Amino acid sequence: MRKRNLVLLVMAFLVLSIIGLSGCAKKEDEQTYSGTTIRVLVWADAHTEAVKALIPEFEEETGIKVVFEDLPSSNLTEKIAMNLVGKTGTYDLVAIDEPFMPKFAEYFVPYTEWSEPKVLDKKIDLDELVEAAVQGATWKDTVYGLPVNGNIYMMIYRKDLFENPTHQQAFKEKYGYDLKQPETLEQLLDVSEYFYQPENGLYGWGPFTLTSEGVTVETMWVLRSFGTRILSDDLQPVLDKEKAVQAFEYYKQLLNTSPAGKLAFGHPERIQAMNVGNLTIMLQWPGIIPDHENEEESMVAGKVGYMQNPAGPGGRAAITGVWALAIPKDAENKAAAAEFAYWWASKEAGEKLVKKGMSPVRKDLLTDPDLQKEYPWYQAQLENFEIGVNRPRFPEYSEISDVVRTYFANALSGEMTSEQAVNEMDQKIKEILEQNGYLK
Repeated sequence: MRKRNLVLLVMAFLVLSIIGLSGCAKKEDEQTYSGTTIRVLVWADAHTEAVKALIPEFEEETGIKVVFEDLPSSNLTEKIAMNLVGKTGTYDLVAIDEPFMPKFAEYFVPYTEWSEPKVLDKKIDLDELVEAAVQGATWKDTVYGLPVNGNIYMMIYRKDLFENPTHQQAFKEKYGYDLKQPETLEQLLDVSEYFYQPENGLYGWGPFTLTSEGVTVETMWVLRSFGTRILSDDLQPVLDKEKAVQAFEYYKQLLNTSPAGKLAFGHPERIQAMNVGNLTIMLQWPGIIPDHENEEESMVAGKVGYMQNPAGPGGRAAITGVWALAIPKDAENKAAAAEFAYWWASKEAGEKLVKKGMSPVRKDLLTDPDLQKEYPWYQAQLENFEIGVNRPRFPEYSEISDVVRTYFANALSGEMTSEQAVNEMDQKIKEILEQNGYLK
């Protein structure tokens, strides 16, 4: 009996020792980063402000101190370039807007080489994210960053106008089919022309024409919808000029249904025109959609509908706008930086960040029934990610973007015919490729 009790006592001691050692191991993991500081450089908006507010939770959980620097996106890329090219090692984690991933990819640690977390549960599985967002963080088949903010240029419209019986009857009498979400670019033009009613303070299409990156995105959307693109995957010029001219001419027709000042419409002008009820339909980034749904600032809050972009002759297209977190090769604290990125991209953090303006890239957030009820554009956002396409993947992207926006604007203003604008745009793109040694 004594021998049996002794055996039981020894076994109990061993079990308690194992439990104790397990607890100590976990405690050691939690202390792994004690005294570690990481420097993080990101863009500045409501999303990153929300991340900043949650950082104390991360610091308490991991022991990692985070120095968080946020800049306007226009200044951010320049500062990142200076630090990466100079190999300063100043930042352990930086945020990259997807058009610039090809330019800086060589300076980043591939995602497959990021370390496993020591405190958090697991490394983010890229299959948990929408594919189009992952592609935004990819260059030459290698993923160099972890997507955390997923914008997609998607169609929004005034659903209250579409559901109005008077409009429904008048539209059907004029066009011979029911007023509904446009499935094709032809139907989009019909809708825009029908709602062009300046005498009632109502207009059809909400353009983006103020010379900036927004014009490039608008151009890419209409070109891809007509079945052509600027560059092939191996960086060769592949613009189908006939289709490009058709695309430009089509957009000019849409522009005819837009308000006065339509050649200088940027984000502020578009947001204002939609919010006061002057516009019927346009493309918009999900990160801006909350401005339209804010009852204190928008007369159309609760009246906006969301849809997958209509199909053109070349199919459906939605331009992606993804921000990814990347670890520079010369970062001093790569493991701690990865830990912070995993935390930021987790579902748990995402559930808090979406309430502050994050555009999710996680499938489980976009498909969550409760979140879809609170953010009614999530389903359409997910559907547009399914047809998502990137802007030209090219290290010298800024040069290409400048050319595209310039000649598209020239065509819209009438300074050039569509044929002239397309021909000169194509020639300038080829010159850029040749100057940078890409043209075969």
